[in-house]
Amino acid sequence: MQIHSLQSTSAAQAVNRVSQPNAGGKSGGGASASISAVDELELSSEAQQISQAQKIGQTEGPSGDIRSEKVAALREAISSGAYETPEKMSAALDKLLDTFA
Repeated sequence: MQIHSLQSTSAAQAVNRVSQPNAGGKSGGGASASISAVDELELSSEAQQISQAQKIGQTEGPSGDIRSEKVAALREAISSGAYETPEKMSAALDKLLDTFA
């Protein structure tokens, strides 16, 4: 995902608009000019992957890989500071060293 500064004008994309000028330059005549706008949205592959992951997360059921109750309990433990115990940190370090050794 790329985020550009707000001051950059080159990141803006043009909106394609098709308009027909009034016949003879008169306004309010019997024939009205029709204006139609075409908007387009193009998502990057990263944005598409995020969207798919969010859809999967919303539709996971009891047989899925995501256990919402477990995730909520872990988030609570992390936010309260009870998650990072010396024993857990040591076990995580051992697993990390085993992975790279």
